Amino acid sequence: MSMSLRAAVRLVAVMTVALAGALPASAEQSVFSVTPMAGYRGGGELDEEDRGRSLDVDGDLAGSLVFNLEESTNRWYELLYSRQETSVDGADVDLSLQYLHVGGMAAWPQNGFSSYLAAGIGATFVNASGDGSGSDTRPSFSVGLGVLIPVAERIAVRLESRAYLTLTDGDTDIFCRSGEQGGVCRLSYSGDLFTQIDAMAGLTFRF
Repeated sequence: MSMSLRAAVRLVAVMTVALAGALPASAEQSVFSVTPMAGYRGGGELDEEDRGRSLDVDGDLAGSLVFNLEESTNRWYELLYSRQETSVDGADVDLSLQYLHVGGMAAWPQNGFSSYLAAGIGATFVNASGDGSGSDTRPSFSVGLGVLIPVAERIAVRLESRAYLTLTDGDTDIFCRSGEQGGVCRLSYSGDLFTQIDAMAGLTFRF
């Protein structure tokens, strides 16, 4: 199962409009923000069954779209969609990794910036292609640390490092192809936890 960026944007737009509409009239101080982010994400390991070896997922560029709705002073609800197009080192396999998480963010104002902690829970969508195909959807969660640096009244630079942890079943096949003896599955999860870590930068626009 996979989700395109366009479909994700439509989903978050509907959800945020619904949230905004549900706010009472007195909640005029609530702040809604959108943050497009880009950076580098690495980590993740898969097992190649026919050769009995472990293969690393290549580190590559990744992008995120983050929506926040203020719950109280320095506290926000958060909806995050993130995507990475990468490959598996040593195998002719391309991977599309997508995360969709809901959660929250807490900030602590400092002198000229705010440090923050963010966390979310949701799902990981994995789609493999190449000499065969495969897809999988797994529960996952994420934890991020970062800083917000105001550059204008309603604009801030957001710098963040986030860890994504996907709960897996180590013997689950995610990439198969047709062989001489029928279906042959090449790749499976390595262990019960698929972990990636990224470093991102973006601009937060508040409305």
